[in-house]
Amino acid sequence: MTELLSWSIVLRSDLSDIVSDMPSAVLTISPELQHENLPPEVGLLLPTNMGPRQLIDTVIGKPGLGDGSILGLFLADPLFNFSREKIRLREGGFTWVANLPSVEQQDTDFSQQLADVGLDRKREFDLLARFKSEGFRIAAIVADNVAAAAAIEIRADIMIVMPRVVDFAAGFPSLRQRGKVAQDVFETIDITGWSGLLLGLGDRTEIEHESQWPICVHGLLCRPEPMPLVLP
Repeated sequence: MTELLSWSIVLRSDLSDIVSDMPSAVLTISPELQHENLPPEVGLLLPTNMGPRQLIDTVIGKPGLGDGSILGLFLADPLFNFSREKIRLREGGFTWVANLPSVEQQDTDFSQQLADVGLDRKREFDLLARFKSEGFRIAAIVADNVAAAAAIEIRADIMIVMPRVVDFAAGFPSLRQRGKVAQDVFETIDITGWSGLLLGLGDRTEIEHESQWPICVHGLLCRPEPMPLVLP
């Protein structure tokens, strides 16, 4: 049995009627290793997890699952077969993809080690760009202003600011901490004319307190929850 996680997307109240084609959630696979002290945002990056092919195997053939959802794929996987999977995703009704989980979430030293063997943000963004060229819409995970600049180059429709793994060391990062990174990203994209949507990672308890969200974000990507349906 493969369990999925749903990361709900909540826009600011003054945008909900304007952005009519916004997906309602990002779907990812659930971490194989689960523990109360292991946040799913971190658990998804462990090497024990199944790859994107297994996730696509799970969602394909489930009517309506792709409607209004972004499929989060670990695009740094060296075994990812773009030519095959783009067809399966299109046939399954998915029109949005994201690089979630992402090597962007790793600390900078480990990210450099991954880059040395070609398993880095460039690989993920190159694949996102290929999806874009095939008519998909894309959401890019970014952790700093450098990644934000790269996301603009591939014409990302959405940017999602995610804390790095190290930021979870003392628990879920504070709203102030998340807001600072989001502001850094915003200052980079604000001068470029990029017209997409900027989302920050949030907790469901923050949904009703919109005035406390980082002023630069258009909405929140809520921390993931298990889907009510467990799929075979």
